[in-house]
Amino acid sequence: MKKYLKERQIFGQDQPNHYNSIDGLRALSCLGIVMMHIQANTRYNLAGTFIFDKFLPSLTTLVYLFLMISGFGMCAGYLDKFQSGNIDLDAFYRKRYQKVLPFFGTLLLIALLIEHNLSTVYEISVEALLLHGLLPNNAVSVIGVCWTLGVIFLFYLLFPAFSVLMKSKKRAWVSLAVSLWVVFVCDRYFFSEYFVAESFSSRHNFLYCLPLFIAGGLVYLYRNEILKGCEKIGTVSLLICIVASGLWYLKPTGMKMISYIGSLLMFSLWLSYAVGSNSKFLSSKPMKYLSSISMEMYLAQMVIFRVVEKLHLLYLFGNTGVGGWISFIFAFALTVWGLIVSIECYKIVAKLWKQWKGAKCGKA
Repeated sequence: MKKYLKERQIFGQDQPNHYNSIDGLRALSCLGIVMMHIQANTRYNLAGTFIFDKFLPSLTTLVYLFLMISGFGMCAGYLDKFQSGNIDLDAFYRKRYQKVLPFFGTLLLIALLIEHNLSTVYEISVEALLLHGLLPNNAVSVIGVCWTLGVIFLFYLLFPAFSVLMKSKKRAWVSLAVSLWVVFVCDRYFFSEYFVAESFSSRHNFLYCLPLFIAGGLVYLYRNEILKGCEKIGTVSLLICIVASGLWYLKPTGMKMISYIGSLLMFSLWLSYAVGSNSKFLSSKPMKYLSSISMEMYLAQMVIFRVVEKLHLLYLFGNTGVGGWISFIFAFALTVWGLIVSIECYKIVAKLWKQWKGAKCGKA
């Protein structure tokens, strides 16, 4: 572990260059969400088991972990720069758009070609600006999962203000407490039929997700303490995370705020474990690769799933019993494989386009 800590430190004792285990955590979160969406959009008759009835549907909360990792990652990459004033805002925002828009724009173009109606044009015109997180109701139907991107991009836009909240641990804790109160008030009052439309979902709203970004920031602020703590207790930290995850399923039903705080605490533990551990599995090459394309996989998952569905490959081995489980696992594996192939093809086309454009500019 000491060697691990040394490798993770640059510019003194408290500036890690990369947290390898977080790659695995991000990759597993994405895979879990894909698995959940397949379960929710199919007709497998596998009810009556804990895995199908509770575990798979609960994977929808992994999007919270996705957001927490985004909060941590932004702090690791930019918090010190913003707090010291050593940042080029123009370059910062340009990089955010350049990282997301090309692939997302391709998906929007495909969606427009498939469903070229007025409502699709309206939605795409806002989503292409990556400003749909500012909509009163972010329940978009074109690339429906992109509500997460809207929330994350709004976090990017507000990160200069967020960095002020992270100026000290005390201020960060106060910010977390205030943001949780805002979530409670929104859930009890503002997220009612009087204020929002019937199709509104609480977690599509930035205020509802703000505590998750702050929690990720807090884990970053305590990164040194977490590293030292994990060094002392070793694998016990993993055991704590597993026990916390088991207890999460015992939470009372119908109590949204308790469930929300429980999810926040559980994923804070997992994120802390990833920060302080040197898990060979989480930091393996496959996990690192899947992490590098996790955003693309998340955004394109339903497009590829619908292709698998149209090819009638969902129920090859039946939809009940052992055959149903084999069909489900096969559909999941096929969707993930399709995502990887399509993303790699996109990379090749994007690279060729960039080379052609560069050559054309060179001639000019």
